[in-house]
Amino acid sequence: MIQVFTALTGTSGELAAVTRDVLAGIEEEGVPYAVTTVAEDVPVADLARRAAMRSPLQVGVGIGAGGGVCVHHDMLEDPLPELSSADPADSAAARTLGHNAARIVVGLPLKPD
Repeated sequence: MIQVFTALTGTSGELAAVTRDVLAGIEEEGVPYAVTTVAEDVPVADLARRAAMRSPLQVGVGIGAGGGVCVHHDMLEDPLPELSSADPADSAAARTLGHNAARIVVGLPLKPD
């Protein structure tokens, strides 16, 4: 199961839309996920790192208060820039990052931006 950490703060409508797009990308690849809301205001890369540490599949997604998205694998020291978005992530980028989080788990090639 991919662990998804979302920030509690932020513009709720925008954050909800980004979260929905990320989860849709994960679902389309057929990988289960769990969502946890985090009350702390921390950088999106830290959210992704924490999520990966809690995930049994070692893949985590962080969605920051500004709507930025970061995908991380627990075996990596630092998140890869190619698996992160700007604040806020647009719909297509958020969905692609969801796909890529799931594809890391399944072992498929990543989707291009």
